[in-house]
Amino acid sequence: MTAAGSTASVIVPATSANLGCAFDCAALAVQLYLRVSATACASGFEVVYRGANTEQVSNGEDNLIVKSMQRSAAHFGSKIGGARLDVDNQIPLGVGLGSSAAAIVAGIALGASLCSAMIDAETALQLANEIEGHPDNVAAAVYGGMVVAMTSEESSRVLVAKSEVSQDLDFVVVTPDMPLPTEKARAVLPKEYSRKDLVGNLQRTALLTASFFSGKGLTPELFHDRIHQPYRSPLIPGIAQCLAYRHEGLAGIFLSGAGSSVMAISRHSANQIGAALVEQFRRQGVGAQARVLKADNRGTEVLDSAGSRTLNPEPAGAKV
Repeated sequence: MTAAGSTASVIVPATSANLGCAFDCAALAVQLYLRVSATACASGFEVVYRGANTEQVSNGEDNLIVKSMQRSAAHFGSKIGGARLDVDNQIPLGVGLGSSAAAIVAGIALGASLCSAMIDAETALQLANEIEGHPDNVAAAVYGGMVVAMTSEESSRVLVAKSEVSQDLDFVVVTPDMPLPTEKARAVLPKEYSRKDLVGNLQRTALLTASFFSGKGLTPELFHDRIHQPYRSPLIPGIAQCLAYRHEGLAGIFLSGAGSSVMAISRHSANQIGAALVEQFRRQGVGAQARVLKADNRGTEVLDSAGSRTLNPEPAGAKV
């Protein structure tokens, strides 16, 4: 059992998965954050929440952060009898910015800290993947930067490689006033694909990853997808028009995660690109808002009795 009065805090970045062609195997982290402070108590859980989508957040034991804390504690052979969580969340829920992954990673880091266990990035990622079921978003939340990830069929380990992302790039997130539940977005995907479609995505995913890791640049063509975006775009009016948008400052554009947000990568003119994408939604009768963000290369940060640290203190990779 954890000692009453033990405290820990964590900061986890938002993430954007799939990156167009890299379905279920790549993601990147951006500077939009979930911040959670936890204080252990003898019994009972209380979640004091501030931020996006307040009405959708549980304030008790079924909160995803609390569940993940308990899973982490169990891994270290302990149990958390109760805790007060103070949550400050900038990440909107259900719009493709990794809110669930952030909550899971936050809970795992907090659970370990309250049990006085030093958790590393590999262990945090393994536990998070067991809860989330997909390694891409949780890997980006843990490590920051741009990551490619897979779960080994032989060992169930998550294998991941990371590249830092240049701060010269802007990430324009345009979120329509219509959420797209992941379950609905998954349901529209076909059970089978043609060889042509699969090869097209594999080619682009290889080149996209090489571009991030080698620093040779990005182009919108690399983000073109035949696996999920053509099937999900019709669910929200305006997405297809956004994905077709082009601008000389545009380095790439794609559906963020399962949607409904669209993310554009810009070398310049970020505000102009954001306004144009908001207008694409408006023309289809859908309101939207744009945010201009930078990449987060640090990943999850923990503050507890052991001090302030990232789970991954030595990021590797090249800048784009």
